[in-house]
Amino acid sequence: MDDFMSMARATKAELELRVGEAASMLAEGNGATVVTAHVAETYRLSRRQARRITAAAYELLVQDLEEVDLSRPQITAQLVANLQSAIQKSLVLGRTGSVASNARALIHLCGLAADSSYNQRNRKN
Repeated sequence: MDDFMSMARATKAELELRVGEAASMLAEGNGATVVTAHVAETYRLSRRQARRITAAAYELLVQDLEEVDLSRPQITAQLVANLQSAIQKSLVLGRTGSVASNARALIHLCGLAADSSYNQRNRKN
């Protein structure tokens, strides 16, 4: 009987809670793959169903951002915090590729990237 109960469709309220939890995880800086895996495992769903919930969570975040008048410094600060968190998690997990890509994104976001046009001008002279 427990197997049958677990196969029942989620109510609208349950679905909203799942989407809300996924949106919270995304807002904390977790990637879509991590969120999808968490949703699938936690609620014993297929990957396809979990991806739909994750997509709905992204849409919820987009709607929230459109409704809230965030300034550029606020968004930048949140992105910096999320990227720093992602770098730290990647270091702990030994994922050097993730460390590099997140660090590159952080460098560009903060405007710390080297100006390649300046370097090329100096080489021509």
